[in-house]
Amino acid sequence: MKTTPRVTARLAGALNVICAVPAGFSVFVLQKLVVRGDPAATAAHILGSEGLFRLGFVADIVGIMIFVASGLFLYQLFKPASRSLALLMLFFYLIGSGIQTLNSLQDLTALLFLKGGTAMAALTAAQTQAIAYVFIKMHSLTYDLALAFFGVATLLIACLVLNSTFLPRVLGFLLVIDGLGYLTFAFSTLLSPPLAVRMYPYIPMLTAAIGEGSLMLWLIVRAVNAQRWEEQAAAAARQDGL
Repeated sequence: MKTTPRVTARLAGALNVICAVPAGFSVFVLQKLVVRGDPAATAAHILGSEGLFRLGFVADIVGIMIFVASGLFLYQLFKPASRSLALLMLFFYLIGSGIQTLNSLQDLTALLFLKGGTAMAALTAAQTQAIAYVFIKMHSLTYDLALAFFGVATLLIACLVLNSTFLPRVLGFLLVIDGLGYLTFAFSTLLSPPLAVRMYPYIPMLTAAIGEGSLMLWLIVRAVNAQRWEEQAAAAARQDGL
């Protein structure tokens, strides 16, 4: 079903904001159940609230699904600015989202170790708890890796905004700050974890609020200049036809 550019803009912005609800719930669950540096206490919390733990990683999957849908609408919205850049942006969105979905697999693996069974009979309780805790730690590390791809996608959106005629250019500059924030934090977790800890939450949370927050709010409230969007889309179609 074909939608107008203003509807596409509002859907992209709304879905991006909505996906933060299940994603935020997933983060809340982990913060509630995981005890930093204590595998035994973490295991007790998870086994004592298994339903909540499962609901947390299911919510994470739902949030990613909504986020991917938002990326598709962003692709449709920015095609007139540059189809190749918009497609590249969507690819990075999908790669980052694919990496992030591994979080749920790691959480489920941790739960399998904690619940034991015949396959775990050779391991002591302390060993299964330690292994499960490592998988829980990998959840955050996998998310940090995904941020590198989201950072590139955000920088590509910044280029698209700056190349467009239907959105304020200032949003593009704010998105550059956002994308660099993601990349800085992601690579810091790999190269210097203590530095990443000192930067958090200003980077990447504050930079994301400045960049993505501004863009999504604009898309929801003001959408785009439909006339300029149509003009740029027509110009791009003529160029593709040459």
